[in-house]
Amino acid sequence: MYTNKQVANSLEKQHLQNVRKYYLSIADINIALSAVHQAIMPQIDLKKYQFATDYIHQYISYTSVWNLKFVANLESPEVALLQIFHLHYIFDQEPKERFIKERALLAEQERHFYNLKPYKIEHMEKRKQKMLDYIKSHI
Repeated sequence: MYTNKQVANSLEKQHLQNVRKYYLSIADINIALSAVHQAIMPQIDLKKYQFATDYIHQYISYTSVWNLKFVANLESPEVALLQIFHLHYIFDQEPKERFIKERALLAEQERHFYNLKPYKIEHMEKRKQKMLDYIKSHI
């Protein structure tokens, strides 16, 4: 027979494992999205996307979306969401035949991110619109 304390400890361990897996999954997504950013960076005009980048940088600590570092950023679902928005914005401005491999990687990571369900769809749409409004107000 298990005592209440043993059951509580077991449940706590399971919870901690799930939390660790969640943040490791977010980190994997952020690392993959960062790799996409680094792959496209030399091939685009960074000044063209300066306002989108400025918006993203408001939410990233001590580093850049072009060279993401630090555990606090890598394990942040907010940073992953904003990287997805940033890449979508860039890809929407570029010709469809450019960055085919990178677009596929973005779609794959976006699927992984949405499967984790860190935010409601309505929240994500509002955040994306907020970014687009920021860009429009600065152009």
